[in-house]
Amino acid sequence: MKKSGFELRREAKMKSIEEAAFKLLNQKEIAQITMEEIAKDAGASKVTLFNYYHSKENLVNTTIRNYLTSIMEDYDRLIESELSFEQTYIELTQYKMQNIDSMSAVFLQNVMQQFQSDTSFMDQNIQEITDQLMLRLFQKGRTEGKINPAYSDEVLKMYMHIFTEGLRSKTLNSDHLIEYGAQISQMFMNGLR
Repeated sequence: MKKSGFELRREAKMKSIEEAAFKLLNQKEIAQITMEEIAKDAGASKVTLFNYYHSKENLVNTTIRNYLTSIMEDYDRLIESELSFEQTYIELTQYKMQNIDSMSAVFLQNVMQQFQSDTSFMDQNIQEITDQLMLRLFQKGRTEGKINPAYSDEVLKMYMHIFTEGLRSKTLNSDHLIEYGAQISQMFMNGLR
């Protein structure tokens, strides 16, 4: 069904608002960002922001979620590619590092802050999509003999959740995650051997 002009303008305005919010999330801590500032950068009124998003927290969460969703769509394309499991994993790791390099430390801290403080930030749907992506990657590894077939999907999901929960720890420094990302990935795939 073809979208109306109103729907297309609304989507374009929301995209502009989220781009302005994303830019500011790369520059400032969430507490320092105002709706007035986002509205000004987006060329929209503050009323429009509240009409579309209802609150600054919802706008921030929507912006981050949409960014993460676009990353997951890219992961999906890589997993479905004809690359081997190991090459897919390398490509995914390189893609992650490129994304991390394109994000400021402030943005990563903002994401981690939302991840740690808002229990609704990662809703079940996003978690399920992430789980399915990882299981598809692991299935590729099983098919090629790179992952032990004795490890059930449930155990692999539990392993991923333990890893993800560890990232939520307030004791982790996001700069260390970037600095040691390659080593952490290697340990994740190979254990401690």
